[in-house]
Amino acid sequence: MKRADLILHPVRMRVILALNNQTLTPKQLAAELKDVAPATLYHHLNLLTEAGIIRIVEERLVRGTLHEKVYTLSEASELLSPDEIAHASKDELQQGFLAFVSKLIGDHARYLDLKEDSHYTDAGYHQNTVYMSAEEFVQFSREINAALLPWLKQEPAPGRSRYLLTTILLPELERERSENDENDPVSIS
Repeated sequence: MKRADLILHPVRMRVILALNNQTLTPKQLAAELKDVAPATLYHHLNLLTEAGIIRIVEERLVRGTLHEKVYTLSEASELLSPDEIAHASKDELQQGFLAFVSKLIGDHARYLDLKEDSHYTDAGYHQNTVYMSAEEFVQFSREINAALLPWLKQEPAPGRSRYLLTTILLPELERERSENDENDPVSIS
């Protein structure tokens, strides 16, 4: 099986995303992926482990005989190499993005399920339009990375809550505008 096919399967992509920056047991993964049957989850864990995408970081003795495995990503930055992404088909890229977005939708739904009220107090989402030249984009990327790096290195500790930071940066394709709306900005709500 091609590495891209292995990773871009919807259930395996959800497992990968759940293991991002953390270690989980199959029981903990099952709690996050409630719609996935345990046998199916174990099947996908085995495939991902055999492919070296995830690894076992610990085995715990449970009730004296059973071993509970603890999983993490092998190397999160190398799930799909730039070469694999460059050679992926449009369908493979779309499938990967849809798996990512479905995980995001599930995270949002779980967040809302835990909320006592309907107001966002510690979450939010936005879509903004930014105009940049190619050189400005490089500078923007460097500045964003420099600002985020210290926060991404933070370790779990008492008093710290886990937040999910999701970024999607897409160039907006030029589209035809009528003469009447040529100067009007595009508004996305």
